[in-house]
Amino acid sequence: MKFDIFYQLPEAANQITTERYRELIAEAAAADQLGFNTVWLAEVHFAPRFSVMPTPLMLLAAIAERTTNIRLGMAVNLMPLHHPIRLAEEIATLDVLSGGRVEFGAGRGAFPLNYRGYGVEMADSRRLFEEGLATVKSAWTEKRADGIEVVPKPIQRPHPPIRLAANSADTFTFAGANRYPIFAGGPVNPIPVLAERLKIYESALKGAGHERPNDWLAAALMVFVGRDRAQVRATIEPSLRNYFNAVSEIIEPESLAAGAQAEFQKVRNRLRTIDYSTVDSIMGIFGDPEYCIDRVAQLKELFGFSRLVCWFEIGGISGHQNVVAAMRLFADRVMPKFR
Repeated sequence: MKFDIFYQLPEAANQITTERYRELIAEAAAADQLGFNTVWLAEVHFAPRFSVMPTPLMLLAAIAERTTNIRLGMAVNLMPLHHPIRLAEEIATLDVLSGGRVEFGAGRGAFPLNYRGYGVEMADSRRLFEEGLATVKSAWTEKRADGIEVVPKPIQRPHPPIRLAANSADTFTFAGANRYPIFAGGPVNPIPVLAERLKIYESALKGAGHERPNDWLAAALMVFVGRDRAQVRATIEPSLRNYFNAVSEIIEPESLAAGAQAEFQKVRNRLRTIDYSTVDSIMGIFGDPEYCIDRVAQLKELFGFSRLVCWFEIGGISGHQNVVAAMRLFADRVMPKFR
């Protein structure tokens, strides 16, 4: 089983962006030494309380220079906001610089603010996503794409692994029909919802005549390990509240397509009122090592995943040293039980 780490990199009022970047790079370097498989960085624009990481590729390049084994993932590239040829060049360059360690995560995103800032119509996101993904793959695998020679080519052949972020039902369908591995979980698809969404994915796979791809599900969950569950709660509860407050501010259901408005209104309402015990039960793995071992085993049995994406640095204010300590305890006590 593979264990990864994930970052959105929120910034509280008393934090400084330069320090947030240094902490992220240091934590990725620690994860490399501890045996985590991949570090995944989100792409978010124009919402500093929620994230100060609009250019994850630049941070991944810095991480590449500080690490040896950990793979470098984007969770995810917001495809409609990028020129696909430029994105293909940048990802291939990172693959070359890192010795072939890139994991390519692709998605559309759910925040209208990102689209407004780039002058892109969110209504066009599905078309731009599908066209962009096809162009990127063509640029990596063909000598000439759209009549031009795109260089460099990635080290990995035929191209870096591709994984799609699946939040909405139609994305689960698209990913299954095209046999893409997926990210899923977190606040949009908590544990009870995820079970239903994975049925949509499985149905689309079968409808297209596909077998499950290898490493098909990267299950993203909030994780924190400590002395006991009370100590973990005291450490992370303020950070969780900061996260849910920040994300509820930038979810704009009224700006989305009519078919998605009701779904994301429910998400926003849930995030505004959610309490710690609910997060613990439907989104988290929070507790001492023995509890976490049992919880991971239970969820692995339920969903059949072979990759757990651990979200240690949730709301940005748990403290760098506390995050590193939790990662270390998880790597020393929990991960060996599943390898």
